Amino acid sequence: MKSVEHSEYLPDTEAGRSLFRERLIAKIQQHRVFKALPQETQSSFFEELAELTLFGTSNCSVETHSPRIRKLEKLADSYRRVANSIALLSEMDELLLDDAFQHSMSLPQQKKLMRQLAAQVDGLIGGMRQTSTSTSERLLLRLQGASLLRQLDKLGVACKINNDFQKIDQDDALHHEKSKSAQCFLPDLSQSMTLAMLCAMLALLNSGQVVEWSYCRRLLLEGKRASRQAAD
Repeated sequence: MKSVEHSEYLPDTEAGRSLFRERLIAKIQQHRVFKALPQETQSSFFEELAELTLFGTSNCSVETHSPRIRKLEKLADSYRRVANSIALLSEMDELLLDDAFQHSMSLPQQKKLMRQLAAQVDGLIGGMRQTSTSTSERLLLRLQGASLLRQLDKLGVACKINNDFQKIDQDDALHHEKSKSAQCFLPDLSQSMTLAMLCAMLALLNSGQVVEWSYCRRLLLEGKRASRQAAD
């Protein structure tokens, strides 16, 4: 029997997360989909992924809702203020600013995005005010997942999760489950996973959140559902 101590599992400690990051980046670089990306994309891939911030946490307990709601309300208000400020600009000022700063997104598009973000945050707040914590967690996952998928799409990484799996020996899995009560472990990177799945793990790790195989899969699934709804 292969024990956890001698498997690909790493303890969820500062040292373990540091080593996990190194292994995860190496795994991504070795992935056939990553190697097929343009060289220019590969060179800036990790920098751009590191700039992505997954807001919120995986902790959606009722006790944490009140302070989080207040902060989210401020965020939604800020989005709306920016959108309203852009709307007050004259057409000439919009053209001048677009020309001066060479935005990748025009000011009218940014105004639309700000309002969409405000509506999404309002939706999250509405879910958090409900008694069911599972609802607010699902809304949070959808917002996080959709944000992650948009960034991955810009980098040329498709959201593929159907072939993500973990082939773990039964004895090793049993030993791992028993050991989890004493210590939490990071995912086993020796298994076959899509590039989107690996990137989800890195994004969560960069945000200081819980990195679990099942949680990453849910993040992508909920993000894909949110993207489909937005497209309808």
